[in-house]
Amino acid sequence: MSVTPAPDSAAKTLATLPSAAAGAASDLVIKGLTLDGQQFRPSDWSDRLCGVMSAFGADEQLRYSPLVQPALRDSIRCVIVKAELGALEPRLFKFFLSFAVENELQITYDADAVATLLPAAAKKLSVDGPPVLVRSAKSEDY
Repeated sequence: MSVTPAPDSAAKTLATLPSAAAGAASDLVIKGLTLDGQQFRPSDWSDRLCGVMSAFGADEQLRYSPLVQPALRDSIRCVIVKAELGALEPRLFKFFLSFAVENELQITYDADAVATLLPAAAKKLSVDGPPVLVRSAKSEDY
């Protein structure tokens, strides 16, 4: 049985968190762990929450918004809310933040949360830049 905090305590907690403007260069990461370390239920909560900003593509497959993505970090379900959402739709950003606060979920800010999910080879490419194609100096006519 979960206890829902009183509206006043949720509002106070929300007021003490860094605002979208304060974390403007950082992505919001909502972890599927409560403040006391318990796993948040239901297990598909991250997919349901991201479904708020999803749409079906031409191929009839569900597509998540690039601004709100479900993720699995260290075997914990998370939702990554890109910082750009705070600038584009502040009320929607506040909705995600409020969801986390009202459900007493752990919240962190990460400079580029999506990049932390990439394999090592992709991370190296993002640092070094894309490979450069070198053409041979000699020309061959056939």
